[in-house]
Amino acid sequence: MMIGAALLRYGDASNFEISDSLLCPTPSSNQVLVNIHSSSVNPIDIMKREGYGKAVFEKQRRSNFPWVLGSDFSGTISEVGSKVTKFKEGDEVWGCTADANHGTYAEYGVFDLEEIEHKPVNLSFNEAASLPYVALTTWAGVIRWAGLRPQDIANKKVLIQAGSGGVGTFAIQLFKLWGAEVATTCSKKNHELVKKLGADVVIDYTNEDFVEVLNDYDIVLDSVGDLAGETEIERCSKILKQNKNSHYITLNHAFARTIDEKGFLLGVPHALFLRQKLKNKYKPVNVHWSIFRPSLSALQELTKLVSEGDVIPVIDRTYKLTDIKQAQDYVATGHAVGKVVMEIQ
Repeated sequence: MMIGAALLRYGDASNFEISDSLLCPTPSSNQVLVNIHSSSVNPIDIMKREGYGKAVFEKQRRSNFPWVLGSDFSGTISEVGSKVTKFKEGDEVWGCTADANHGTYAEYGVFDLEEIEHKPVNLSFNEAASLPYVALTTWAGVIRWAGLRPQDIANKKVLIQAGSGGVGTFAIQLFKLWGAEVATTCSKKNHELVKKLGADVVIDYTNEDFVEVLNDYDIVLDSVGDLAGETEIERCSKILKQNKNSHYITLNHAFARTIDEKGFLLGVPHALFLRQKLKNKYKPVNVHWSIFRPSLSALQELTKLVSEGDVIPVIDRTYKLTDIKQAQDYVATGHAVGKVVMEIQ
């Protein structure tokens, strides 16, 4: 048995229960068991807790509740599967998972080999737990879905919405490293931080409209998306160059919500129809709905960037696992700067 934060039903953070009787998972021949030291709270965890994506995630889960959420992890290897040669017991590791059956708000987790890598020695466990999900989310949007390479980013003008959030604080560093001119939106109090991370242009969204300030941009990475309303894509498209090399990448869109509303069989084709409708409407701008996928190559690149000091973690607050409700409520305010980390140990 192991300790973990189990969600008992959909709803608010009061539906979490700290349990010491959760079943400890056993690794298969190609998996590792990790003693998790730290995890983090991502906005997607809040959305899942409230029922977002349940039509998809319930198909993946062996039982609906109790449900252990969480994607990021850092910790030490406790056991390796019989076919695993890359890792050994005691290795310090980090990564993130998309497995709905093995969340990281728990003492132990089993992970596939494409979800895990040796932890950079220059990061603490807390620091390491703050980066993988937001980094791989950014990577998925830019590399997998938009099909852009680092050389495609050089000398391009990029807007990153919500620059002081978890994705934003990482994406600013990555795009700047790849040679882009970076603009971002955030409140005035966070301007100094995002400039330190590499932002060239910073817009205070509380009293400025980026549509009136920016023009001739090549890429928008929008971590707000339709959570800000259906007009957000229209607003972002106004600042983009109207050519086939322009890209609008959104992390929040109608795909999972449409499936929740219409069910899996009807929802998937309707969501694809809605996406194509947007693609047609905003041509020649390329519209991309990004969906998170684990990527070992991305995690390995992140490990290299962090080890060489090209990317640094940004942590707002750290909570104990027993304070999961407070941690979730804080992230739900939308005002966290960088990441909120949870110490599992």
